[in-house]
Amino acid sequence: MELAQQLSSCKKCEKRKFDPNLGIVCSLTLRKPDFIDKCKDFIIDPKEASKIAAKSYTPAEGEKSGSSMSVWGVVAIIFVIIKIILRFARD
Repeated sequence: MELAQQLSSCKKCEKRKFDPNLGIVCSLTLRKPDFIDKCKDFIIDPKEASKIAAKSYTPAEGEKSGSSMSVWGVVAIIFVIIKIILRFARD
């Protein structure tokens, strides 16, 4: 496992610590990660894991902010049509 993959795991662990000289280290060993497949001392930090998941979340097609713009576009078109109908009704 590469260091980047190990650090990705460490970022979600409760036992992570930050060393200004080394970066993220294990609070048990005070060293960079050196496990092969999985860290035997890993305990998930739910708060940090949810932050990371939220950053990597991509909204579904219907949830994009552009869909709210199209709703306002439809409202504007309806408003213009009502104004035109009222203008012709006065004549």
